Amino acid sequence: MAGTTKSGSRNVLYIVIGVIVVAALVGWAIAMFRGGGSGTSTAGNYPVALEGAVVVAGKKAPNTVDVYEDLLCPICGRFESSYGGDLTKAINDGKIQVRYHPVAILNRLTTPPGYSQRAANAVVCSAEAGVFSAYHEKLYAEQPKERSAGYTDQQLIEMAQQVKAPASFAQCVTSSKHLRAVQVETQRAGGDASLRAPGRDSFGTPTIMVNGKRADLGDDNWLKNITK
Repeated sequence: MAGTTKSGSRNVLYIVIGVIVVAALVGWAIAMFRGGGSGTSTAGNYPVALEGAVVVAGKKAPNTVDVYEDLLCPICGRFESSYGGDLTKAINDGKIQVRYHPVAILNRLTTPPGYSQRAANAVVCSAEAGVFSAYHEKLYAEQPKERSAGYTDQQLIEMAQQVKAPASFAQCVTSSKHLRAVQVETQRAGGDASLRAPGRDSFGTPTIMVNGKRADLGDDNWLKNITK
């Protein structure tokens, strides 16, 4: 049997090194993609209250941020990736109170229709169950695509179990306990002209209000300006 030449050994070594470098770069790219913008995963240790379908996160604070979101909305997903961690930290620090308004304006965009309102009901259930911060983050981290089937009630329950939701969460989801409240909030938001973007005749998500005024999400410092 012929022996391996030195040049052949070097070639094998270069190939191995190349594979390692490529794998490292791919891993780095995936981490950067998943990390989104400045937002990072931050555990919420703030109190939560419910006002109908509105999840009030944190104590009364100098600034109030209203987040209107549809759990199926891909732009809402990007907003959560960019700002979710920063919002949670600011709530934890007592700098802002955030009022999350889960609405269902994209119901027709799943097959079968209805995921938006079922996910909204589930996220309100998570607030009632004491796992809102973790569950809200998880629903966006594993957000289904438009035109897909979305998640079933059982899958929504299993995801909540992964963030240690109590057994009562399942009954809240399967009974659609907060569905009517979600529908009322969706109708209210749709009829509120102050929530519409300039030049638009309809309400869309995400819509962010800061102290009652529409936030300019084109300004990357909109949140920093109120949490200095």
